[in-house]
Amino acid sequence: MVRPAQSSAPSSLPFGEALASLVVELLARQGLVLWGWNAHWMLMKGDRFVYELLKDTRREMFATADRSAFTAWLAQQSPQALNDHVRRQCTDTVEVITHHLLAEAVAAQSGVNDPTPYGAALANAVADALDRGVAVTYTHRDYCGMGLCRTGGDYEYGPVYDGNLYDGAKFPTHDAFVAWLAAQSDATLAGREDPAPFNWDNQRITRARLMEAIAGPGNGDAL
Repeated sequence: MVRPAQSSAPSSLPFGEALASLVVELLARQGLVLWGWNAHWMLMKGDRFVYELLKDTRREMFATADRSAFTAWLAQQSPQALNDHVRRQCTDTVEVITHHLLAEAVAAQSGVNDPTPYGAALANAVADALDRGVAVTYTHRDYCGMGLCRTGGDYEYGPVYDGNLYDGAKFPTHDAFVAWLAAQSDATLAGREDPAPFNWDNQRITRARLMEAIAGPGNGDAL
Protein backbone atom coordinates (compact mmCIF):
# COMPACT_ATOMS: atom_id res chain seq x y z
CA MET A 1 0.00 0.00 0.00
CA VAL A 2 1.28 3.42 -0.98
CA ARG A 3 0.30 6.88 0.14
CA PRO A 4 -0.12 9.33 -2.76
CA ALA A 5 1.96 12.45 -3.08
CA GLN A 6 0.31 15.84 -2.92
CA SER A 7 -0.43 17.69 -6.15
CA SER A 8 -1.84 21.17 -6.66
CA ALA A 9 -2.61 20.61 -10.35
CA PRO A 10 -3.74 17.03 -11.07
CA SER A 11 -3.07 15.78 -14.59
CA SER A 12 -6.00 15.25 -16.95
CA LEU A 13 -4.03 12.61 -18.91
CA PRO A 14 -5.89 9.26 -18.72
CA PHE A 15 -4.06 6.40 -17.00
CA GLY A 16 -4.34 4.31 -20.18
CA GLU A 17 -4.72 0.61 -20.89
CA ALA A 18 -1.16 -0.45 -20.05
CA LEU A 19 -1.12 1.03 -16.57
CA ALA A 20 -4.73 0.08 -15.83
CA SER A 21 -4.12 -3.55 -16.82
CA LEU A 22 -1.15 -3.81 -14.47
CA VAL A 23 -3.06 -2.22 -11.60
CA VAL A 24 -5.98 -4.62 -12.07
CA GLU A 25 -3.57 -7.55 -12.27
CA LEU A 26 -2.11 -6.41 -8.95
CA LEU A 27 -5.60 -6.06 -7.49
CA ALA A 28 -6.48 -9.60 -8.52
CA ARG A 29 -3.27 -10.91 -6.96
CA GLN A 30 -2.94 -8.75 -3.84
CA GLY A 31 -6.48 -7.58 -3.12
CA LEU A 32 -5.52 -3.95 -2.38
CA VAL A 33 -3.43 -1.44 -4.29
CA LEU A 34 -3.42 1.81 -2.35
CA TRP A 35 -5.21 4.27 -0.17
CA GLY A 36 -5.32 8.06 -0.25
CA TRP A 37 -4.94 9.07 3.39
CA ASN A 38 -8.36 7.95 4.53
CA ALA A 39 -9.89 9.06 1.25
CA HIS A 40 -9.93 6.54 -1.61
CA TRP A 41 -9.18 2.86 -2.14
CA MET A 42 -8.94 0.30 -4.92
CA LEU A 43 -9.56 -3.20 -3.62
CA MET A 44 -11.20 -6.57 -4.12
CA LYS A 45 -14.46 -7.35 -2.31
CA GLY A 46 -15.20 -10.99 -2.90
CA ASP A 47 -15.16 -11.32 -6.67
CA ARG A 48 -15.70 -7.60 -7.34
CA PHE A 49 -13.17 -4.93 -8.25
CA VAL A 50 -14.05 -1.78 -6.31
CA TYR A 51 -13.04 1.87 -6.26
CA GLU A 52 -14.46 3.49 -3.14
CA LEU A 53 -14.15 6.50 -0.89
CA LEU A 54 -13.59 6.20 2.83
CA LYS A 55 -14.37 9.31 4.84
CA ASP A 56 -16.49 8.59 7.89
CA THR A 57 -18.39 5.97 5.88
CA ARG A 58 -17.48 3.82 2.88
CA ARG A 59 -18.95 4.89 -0.45
CA GLU A 60 -18.51 2.70 -3.51
CA MET A 61 -17.89 4.89 -6.56
CA PHE A 62 -17.39 2.12 -9.12
CA ALA A 63 -17.62 -1.64 -8.70
CA THR A 64 -17.86 -4.61 -11.04
CA ALA A 65 -17.10 -8.32 -11.10
CA ASP A 66 -15.98 -7.94 -14.72
CA ARG A 67 -12.18 -7.52 -14.81
CA SER A 68 -12.25 -6.10 -18.34
CA ALA A 69 -14.89 -3.54 -17.38
CA PHE A 70 -12.88 -2.33 -14.39
CA THR A 71 -9.73 -2.13 -16.54
CA ALA A 72 -11.57 -0.11 -19.19
CA TRP A 73 -12.99 2.23 -16.53
CA LEU A 74 -9.60 2.82 -14.88
CA ALA A 75 -7.88 3.33 -18.24
CA GLN A 76 -10.26 6.22 -18.94
CA GLN A 77 -9.74 7.87 -15.56
CA SER A 78 -7.09 10.49 -14.78
CA PRO A 79 -5.67 12.06 -11.62
CA GLN A 80 -8.02 15.00 -12.22
CA ALA A 81 -11.08 12.76 -12.64
CA LEU A 82 -10.38 10.76 -9.48
CA ASN A 83 -9.57 13.93 -7.58
CA ASP A 84 -12.95 15.30 -8.66
CA HIS A 85 -14.60 12.13 -7.25
CA VAL A 86 -12.86 12.70 -3.92
CA ARG A 87 -13.48 16.43 -3.70
CA ARG A 88 -17.23 15.99 -4.05
CA GLN A 89 -17.26 13.78 -0.95
CA CYS A 90 -14.12 14.76 1.01
CA THR A 91 -13.47 18.47 0.71
CA ASP A 92 -10.62 18.44 3.21
CA THR A 93 -8.45 15.85 1.44
CA VAL A 94 -5.32 16.96 -0.42
CA GLU A 95 -4.28 13.51 -1.67
CA VAL A 96 -4.31 12.69 -5.39
CA ILE A 97 -3.84 9.34 -7.14
CA THR A 98 -1.28 9.90 -9.92
CA HIS A 99 0.33 7.92 -12.74
CA HIS A 100 3.53 7.72 -10.69
CA LEU A 101 1.69 6.46 -7.64
CA LEU A 102 0.05 3.62 -9.58
CA ALA A 103 3.37 2.80 -11.27
CA GLU A 104 5.09 2.68 -7.86
CA ALA A 105 2.37 0.39 -6.50
CA VAL A 106 2.86 -2.02 -9.41
CA ALA A 107 6.66 -1.82 -9.28
CA ALA A 108 6.74 -2.43 -5.53
CA GLN A 109 5.04 -5.79 -6.07
CA SER A 110 7.04 -6.85 -9.13
CA GLY A 111 9.18 -9.93 -8.66
CA VAL A 112 12.92 -9.77 -9.24
CA ASN A 113 13.70 -11.19 -12.69
CA ASP A 114 10.03 -11.85 -13.33
CA PRO A 115 9.70 -14.03 -16.46
CA THR A 116 6.28 -12.58 -17.39
CA PRO A 117 6.50 -10.97 -20.87
CA TYR A 118 5.83 -7.24 -20.90
CA GLY A 119 3.08 -7.65 -23.49
CA ALA A 120 1.84 -5.46 -26.32
CA ALA A 121 0.00 -2.86 -24.21
CA LEU A 122 3.05 -1.94 -22.14
CA ALA A 123 5.38 -2.15 -25.17
CA ASN A 124 3.16 0.22 -27.17
CA ALA A 125 3.02 2.64 -24.24
CA VAL A 126 6.83 2.60 -23.97
CA ALA A 127 7.19 3.24 -27.72
CA ASP A 128 4.80 6.18 -27.39
CA ALA A 129 6.91 7.54 -24.50
CA LEU A 130 10.07 7.28 -26.62
CA ASP A 131 8.20 9.12 -29.38
CA ARG A 132 7.54 11.92 -26.87
CA GLY A 133 11.27 12.25 -26.18
CA VAL A 134 11.52 10.17 -23.00
CA ALA A 135 14.87 8.35 -22.72
CA VAL A 136 15.04 5.34 -20.40
CA THR A 137 18.66 5.92 -19.43
CA TYR A 138 20.54 6.58 -16.21
CA THR A 139 22.80 9.63 -16.40
CA HIS A 140 25.63 9.26 -13.90
CA ARG A 141 29.32 8.80 -14.76
CA ASP A 142 30.77 5.71 -16.45
CA TYR A 143 28.65 2.57 -16.97
CA CYS A 144 24.93 3.29 -16.62
CA GLY A 145 23.51 -0.14 -17.45
CA MET A 146 21.16 -0.70 -20.37
CA GLY A 147 18.76 1.83 -21.83
CA LEU A 148 16.14 2.66 -24.42
CA CYS A 149 15.81 5.76 -26.57
CA ARG A 150 14.73 6.95 -29.98
CA THR A 151 17.37 8.43 -32.26
CA GLY A 152 16.17 9.80 -35.57
CA GLY A 153 13.76 7.21 -36.91
CA ASP A 154 15.18 4.29 -34.92
CA TYR A 155 14.23 2.86 -31.57
CA GLU A 156 17.39 1.69 -29.75
CA TYR A 157 18.25 -0.69 -26.92
CA GLY A 158 21.83 -0.89 -25.71
CA PRO A 159 24.54 -0.08 -23.16
CA VAL A 160 24.69 3.40 -21.65
CA TYR A 161 27.86 5.25 -20.62
CA ASP A 162 27.86 8.71 -19.06
CA GLY A 163 24.15 8.98 -19.85
CA ASN A 164 24.53 8.21 -23.56
CA LEU A 165 23.46 5.02 -25.35
CA TYR A 166 26.12 3.46 -27.61
CA ASP A 167 26.13 0.67 -30.21
CA GLY A 168 22.57 -0.39 -29.46
CA ALA A 169 20.26 -2.78 -31.27
CA LYS A 170 18.14 -0.70 -33.64
CA PHE A 171 14.51 -1.16 -34.58
CA PRO A 172 13.54 0.92 -37.63
CA THR A 173 9.76 0.94 -37.04
CA HIS A 174 7.31 1.32 -34.18
CA ASP A 175 5.86 -2.14 -34.90
CA ALA A 176 9.26 -3.84 -34.93
CA PHE A 177 10.22 -2.32 -31.60
CA VAL A 178 6.89 -3.17 -29.99
CA ALA A 179 7.06 -6.77 -31.22
CA TRP A 180 10.52 -7.16 -29.68
CA LEU A 181 9.79 -5.42 -26.37
CA ALA A 182 6.43 -7.17 -25.89
CA ALA A 183 8.22 -10.53 -25.88
CA GLN A 184 10.82 -9.41 -23.31
CA SER A 185 10.61 -9.61 -19.51
CA ASP A 186 12.69 -8.65 -16.48
CA ALA A 187 14.23 -12.13 -16.72
CA THR A 188 15.24 -11.93 -20.40
CA LEU A 189 16.74 -8.45 -19.96
CA ALA A 190 18.55 -9.19 -16.67
CA GLY A 191 21.83 -9.88 -18.51
CA ARG A 192 22.42 -13.34 -17.04
CA GLU A 193 23.67 -14.59 -20.40
CA ASP A 194 26.60 -12.14 -20.17
CA PRO A 195 29.91 -13.86 -19.28
CA ALA A 196 30.76 -10.94 -16.95
CA PRO A 197 28.83 -11.19 -13.65
CA PHE A 198 29.33 -7.42 -13.23
CA ASN A 199 26.57 -6.92 -15.79
CA TRP A 200 24.04 -9.27 -14.20
CA ASP A 201 21.04 -7.34 -12.84
CA ASN A 202 23.16 -4.17 -13.02
CA GLN A 203 20.94 -1.21 -14.01
CA ARG A 204 19.00 -3.31 -16.49
CA ILE A 205 15.69 -2.52 -18.15
CA THR A 206 12.88 -3.70 -15.86
CA ARG A 207 9.10 -3.44 -15.75
CA ALA A 208 9.48 -0.84 -12.98
CA ARG A 209 11.66 1.39 -15.16
CA LEU A 210 9.26 1.02 -18.09
CA MET A 211 6.36 2.01 -15.85
CA GLU A 212 8.27 5.13 -14.81
CA ALA A 213 8.88 5.91 -18.48
CA ILE A 214 5.24 5.76 -19.53
CA ALA A 215 4.29 7.96 -16.57
CA GLY A 216 6.86 10.58 -17.63
CA PRO A 217 5.77 14.00 -18.89
CA GLY A 218 7.45 13.61 -22.26
CA ASN A 219 9.99 16.40 -22.08
CA GLY A 220 13.08 14.32 -22.64
CA ASP A 221 13.36 13.12 -19.04
CA ALA A 222 16.09 10.52 -18.42
CA LEU A 223 14.94 7.76 -16.10
